[in-house]
Amino acid sequence: MNGSTPRLRLPHRRTPYGALLLASALWLLLLAPGSGLAFTLLFGKWDDPTPGTPAVVTWGFIAPGAGIAPIAPVAWSGTNTLGSGDPLLDPRARIDAVHGAGAFDAALERAFATWAAATNVTFVRVADSAGDFAGVTSPDIRIGAWAFGDPAAGAGFGPPGNDLLFPDALAGDLALDHEDLFTIAVGGEGDAIPRLAGAILNDLESLMLHEIGHTLGLGHSDVVDGVMCGFIPGDPFDPGDCVGEVIRRQLRADDVAGIRALYGAPATPVPMSSPFALGLLALALACFAAQRIAPRRRRRTG
Repeated sequence: MNGSTPRLRLPHRRTPYGALLLASALWLLLLAPGSGLAFTLLFGKWDDPTPGTPAVVTWGFIAPGAGIAPIAPVAWSGTNTLGSGDPLLDPRARIDAVHGAGAFDAALERAFATWAAATNVTFVRVADSAGDFAGVTSPDIRIGAWAFGDPAAGAGFGPPGNDLLFPDALAGDLALDHEDLFTIAVGGEGDAIPRLAGAILNDLESLMLHEIGHTLGLGHSDVVDGVMCGFIPGDPFDPGDCVGEVIRRQLRADDVAGIRALYGAPATPVPMSSPFALGLLALALACFAAQRIAPRRRRRTG
């Protein structure tokens, strides 16, 4: 902060501001969802490595046909099929065929917008600089699809420790398993994602929201209905009881706390939920009423 620090002016001793403020603090602690923070921060963040500072993060699609660089997981194979138009192997083509042209990109952009609304990160789509998966560092988040050879439907890699000084070719990359099935599920938050002939479908926006969280620096949390709750067998940070196969396109308090620990609050405040807005309004009215009824000293006249 610049300038002098404003002084706290104590109220008249008969004005119940202290009790009101204490009550409001207790109200916030008791009603704030996810007040027990449980997120795990991955190593690093984009741009300024100082926690709580903003960042501009670029993203783009890897050119179809890009291969797997040696440092990528050995179970992955093949070439990037995202954007190839192959009806069997291109998740983007399959989504657009079912849900309309541009549906894949729109779901992805909504996921980016959800994170941007919660923290001080600006996402900019740019052209890819070309190269294999994990082969180059631009843009920051490079998105493609390969065969994983494991149960995961997607994988997001965390940012470098400091991309101003120590760029990492794998950092920020986001991959989908093109052998999995993706959809844009119909329904509201928390609704079950339908299956196709018994096979699990992945809601694209929900999955991308989770993986983008990883690319920004968040690990898994133990908030079972949180966006960043994970499903990796044997992962010590995965409690194994996440609420799965449901639409999850809204960040929970724990997700927001985690991302703000890295990048700070958004430049434009996020609209408050109704209980918080009503609570703050009630507090303001109570303080106003207390001021009106507080005893006033008479002005001395000579």
